[in-house]
Amino acid sequence: MKVLLDMAISPNGYIAREDGDEDWLPSEGWDEFLVLAKELNNIVMGRETYTQVTTRYADYNFNNVDCEHKVIVTRDYDFVSPEGYSVVYSPEEAMKYIEDKGLEKLLLIGGGKLSSEFFKQKLVNELQLTVNPYIIGKGRSFIAPEDFDAELKLDRVNELSGGRVQLKYSVRS
Repeated sequence: MKVLLDMAISPNGYIAREDGDEDWLPSEGWDEFLVLAKELNNIVMGRETYTQVTTRYADYNFNNVDCEHKVIVTRDYDFVSPEGYSVVYSPEEAMKYIEDKGLEKLLLIGGGKLSSEFFKQKLVNELQLTVNPYIIGKGRSFIAPEDFDAELKLDRVNELSGGRVQLKYSVRS
């Protein structure tokens, strides 16, 4: 099972403003995400990411993603699974769920706490960052502060529309 962490970030490493707003992200990034999610047929996110996105964007959010497996990872055993989603309680459970569905790659889309947990447990194989030309002075980091290190190998750099750059890394064991 491979894990791809895919994030749209500011040059200083933020995925959203402190309040969770992503108003600075271009729509092309969402369109590219939709293609990747459909190709891999899954998305795995933290509960807070799910809540932020579905609350802020009531008409168009993860509910509109065309993939069969939408997984929310939470430590809250009282969290009720929304229709069309599965809820698990750890990164390992998320991996097992995706693997049991016959898929070879898990698409991890955040947020920062969940991304750190996957990295801390050495579960991430690939990191794809789309750096957007917009600096946010304060915000939510794509990796929450935790005690771990991860060595990366740059595999590819793509220049995208709107001055965006996509960096693709392999995570070295």
